[in-house]
Formats: sequence, C-alpha cells, structure tokens
Amino acid sequence: MELPGYYYLVVYKDIHFGRPIIAGTLIRPENVLYELAKDRTYEEVSKVFYNQLNLKQIQECIMYAIDIMKILKYGKIKPKVPAKLKKKLGPTEYKYVDYKESRYDPKIKNYDVKVIDVLNKLYEGKEISQVAEELGIPKEAVIESILYSASVVDDFHLSLSSFNDPASVIVDAFNCIKKK
Repeated sequence: MELPGYYYLVVYKDIHFGRPIIAGTLIRPENVLYELAKDRTYEEVSKVFYNQLNLKQIQECIMYAIDIMKILKYGKIKPKVPAKLKKKLGPTEYKYVDYKESRYDPKIKNYDVKVIDVLNKLYEGKEISQVAEELGIPKEAVIESILYSASVVDDFHLSLSSFNDPASVIVDAFNCIKKK
C-alpha cells in the first residue's frame, strides 16, 4: 500500500507489523535515522544497508520523521506504548533536546532551534556538521535531534499495536496531514 505523499515508502499490514518500509527492501525509516545519528554521511548510511539506498530514499526517511511529529503534534493519533514495554524502555534523558514543554515540537536547549529545523536541514541533503554550522548549534545537538526523532517514530509504531490494521491507520493519518 502506498504511503500518501511518498515515492519510496510503502506500508503492508503483514510486513513488520504494518510499519512502513522502503520499497523493495525491509528497511524501516527509523533504522535509517539511527544509522544517520551515528554521525555517518549519507553515503556511509547507504553502505551500511549494502548500497540499497540512495540519497532520495534517505531523505524520505527524514521527511517521514517530520511527518510523524506533525501527526502526533496535531493529535491525529495518540501514542500509547504498552505499559510493560514502557517500563523496559525506561526514562530517556537528553542533554540537548528539551521535550518537557512540547513532546512533539521540542527545542534544542539554550538555542532558538527546534528539532524540526534540524530535520528540515538534513532533508535538504546537508550533512550533520553542515547543519550544526548553519543553525549555530553543537554537532552533538544535531545527532541527539536525530536520535530523538527516531525514538518518536519508534514510539509511534509501538502505539500502532493496539489497532487491528496499523497500515490503514498510518495511511489515514498521512492523508490527513498531507491535506494541510
């Protein structure tokens, strides 16, 4: 099933429990984000996945994270990670990302920069050090922003387990935000 507004991301209810994947692979967007957060270039991320990915596919994974944060910010889906799993995951503390005020629209502590701003720069194809320089924030803040967004995507996907057809829920949510 196609994901509205995306060329490379698809979702099938019987693959990865209805989580989106990059078409022609079993690679999930959050996996790409986690690799990018290891301070890897786009080329290095591609190599990690045996050169199955190109820049456009990596950029779509970043856009997916941006869209998930919008879906959650606008309350289209209320994430509910199962209590047993939440207990195992435990609290996560961030040195640079301040999500206390707004979980789905967090800022970089002591800077007038949002995580979405960081993701948008990455989506433009800029490398981590370029993003840090352009936004005037530490490189570590960029990396932490990527990790944070990957974590939000993971939480979103975990919350879908309470739905009978997670793939349809994702498509409906994306249809809703793409109209805005």
